[in-house]
Parts: sequence; structure tokens; C-alpha cells
Amino acid sequence: MPETGEEKAKRVTSVLSISHDKDVDGLASAAIVWRYANSKGLDYNSLLTDYGAFEPAFGSAATRRDTLIIITDLGMDETVLDVVTAGLDRAVKQGCRVVWLDHHHWSKRSIDAIRNLGNNPVLKVNHDYCAAEITQKVLMPRDEISRELAEIAHDTDFNLREIQAASALTDAVSVIRFNAIDRKEDVTEALRPMVEHLAKEGVPGVYDRNAGRFKDALIQKRVEHYRKEKIKKMRKALSGHCDQEIHGRLVRVVEIPSGLTSTDMGTFAAKQENLRIEDAQIPVADLLLMLSPGGMLGIRRGSERVLCNSVAKLFNGGGHPYAAGGEYGLYEDFSAVCDDIFLTLSKDMSWLADS
Repeated sequence: MPETGEEKAKRVTSVLSISHDKDVDGLASAAIVWRYANSKGLDYNSLLTDYGAFEPAFGSAATRRDTLIIITDLGMDETVLDVVTAGLDRAVKQGCRVVWLDHHHWSKRSIDAIRNLGNNPVLKVNHDYCAAEITQKVLMPRDEISRELAEIAHDTDFNLREIQAASALTDAVSVIRFNAIDRKEDVTEALRPMVEHLAKEGVPGVYDRNAGRFKDALIQKRVEHYRKEKIKKMRKALSGHCDQEIHGRLVRVVEIPSGLTSTDMGTFAAKQENLRIEDAQIPVADLLLMLSPGGMLGIRRGSERVLCNSVAKLFNGGGHPYAAGGEYGLYEDFSAVCDDIFLTLSKDMSWLADS
């Protein structure tokens, strides 16, 4: 007699968390999954990854047996569909179960692909919350530490900047992540201590709210240095901006160097007081595209007249109407890239909020 879903579920002995490595939402989600695994007496393992690195992450998932694979804060578009489903399908055939909790925009084809996996997969996608909030509501609805982690993640992911600890954690994640990348170290291993402290003790495990400082003196020192340097980098990036009005919207493209996040740049460039370049005052752009050295695009908006997720689709990406990401590819001539991006946007009107 074939095993029932319930019998298969009883065989699960461990949890594998796959989450986004770039921000507090991804780390908070991973920490909540850790708390869930601990509450169920299950072994916990984690992989932190970014878009463009799905193949090794889901290739690793394909090797798992009898594992509950919980994926958080990662959207899936059709460009990676085959890689993801191949890995998860193999894992499911080896007794694994899949739970995917996310807040990005998904195509119907991607949604159907996950829901059609075997062994009763769970997919929860809700654009009204950040991933950590969804993870907390689904896995740990009555856990106070998980609720606080979700609150912190919401503040950072919706760019509210109302909670000091949330902004501090955002900078710490960037510092640790960029340092690991520069040293060619494993990002998951570099961030694991922070995830573990957050999972065991919540925010007080890493940050002293009363003192407004990290408990780890080295991290505090590195964050202070990072904050000073990123202001200089953002001002320099803006000084080389390239603007064009397209379909009645002001579109701005900037190059951002390694060690600077699109979240920081987008927040900085959305404030009029930061936009004095030499002796000239430039306006806030309706649409800001930030090009990294590796050819990735960060996409943010300065008004509600544009849809960032629709822009991202034109560049093999995805996200939210107010924040998204895509990929341009390696380049040599920034001016030529700007011309190409402007031409692409001029040929399409789906990114206009009132179109």
C-alpha cells in the first residue's frame, strides 16, 4: 500500500531553510524558520542565497532526504523555473516536503509549478506583508520573538526607517555580506552567527537598544565606518547620473560601486535635500535605475507614477511596484548602457502607473 501524505510527513527529520542573503527580511525569515525547527525538535540547516545563484542553492536542496524545505523571501520568475523545479522535484521524490513563503510578484506559471510538486507543497504569496511577517504568521503565530523579528523586517523592507535597530541591522548585514564577498568567503557562513543570535534571543541577541549599539564591538566599529563611507559613495554615484524624460517621467540611471546597496542608494536619492550636485539642485527622479559593477539593476521609484516591477520584467527581473531588481549584464561603456536602457523604456508603456 502506498504511503499517505501523513505517513510521509512523519518521516521528516530536519528542516532546510533557503532564504535571501541581502537584507534583514531574508535573515529574519531564516531566524524564524530556525525557531520553528527548534520548537519541533528538528535539525536545522540553512542556505542564504541571492538571485542569480539559484542553481547551486536548489541543486543542494535536491540532495536532501526526508527534509522540510522552507523557502522564504525569494520570488521565482520563469527564467529560473526549470532549475528550481528540477531541484525540488528530486527532493520531493526523496521524501522531502516544500513550503514556500514569499511576498514578491509571481507569474501563474510559476505558482502552478510549485503547487504541482508532489507531497502536498505549501505556497503562500502575499504582497501586503514582508516575507518575515508571512513566515511568522504561518509558522510561529504565537511566538513573541518571531513577532518582533517580523516587525523589524517590515520596517526595513517597506523602507519606513522608523526603528533604529532595524536600520542598524540593515547596515550590519551589508557590512558582513560585502566583507565575505570581497574575501571570497561563503556568505551563508559569514551571516550564520547573526541568524543564530536572532533565532535564539531576537534583536537583543545582537543589538543593545538602550545604548543604540551592537553588542559585538567589531561589528559596531565596522558599521560606523560603513555609514560614513556610503554617504561619500552615494554622492559620488549621483554626480555621474544620466537623466532622460520618457513618457512624461523623469528616468535616472546611476552607477553604484561595490559595497553600496540599492536600498541605501534608493532611499538617499529619493530625498530632495540629498540632490545638490556641485552647485546645481536636481529633482527627485520618478524612476531610478542603479547599475552595479556586475551588471545587476536595482530599481526604485521617487513617485507613484511608475511601477518598478514592470520595469524589472523588461530586464529579466521582478519585485514590487515600489522596489525591484533586474539584470542588464556586463558592460564597458556606461553612456551606451544609459542609451540602451532609455530606448528599452521608450518602447514600452507597461511601467507607467496610469497606463
